[in-house]
Amino acid sequence: MGWTPPSKFIVILTCLLMIFGIFIFIDLYMGIWTSILPVFNLGAYNAWLIIGLILFFLTWFLFFLGVKLKGI
Repeated sequence: MGWTPPSKFIVILTCLLMIFGIFIFIDLYMGIWTSILPVFNLGAYNAWLIIGLILFFLTWFLFFLGVKLKGI
């Protein structure tokens, strides 16, 4: 089974998703600056945390698809 490198589009897209996910987690938990993100709660959960986790999953999933499938 051969390895196919992902296209430049997938690499740039996954890099941007990872940067946005890291930014959300730094803003929520590191406390380096006053939070830039507004308060956005869904019940007892912070919606920014859920969005950050979704971004990290999409980063992994799109890069996985970019490696496994040819032409993406």
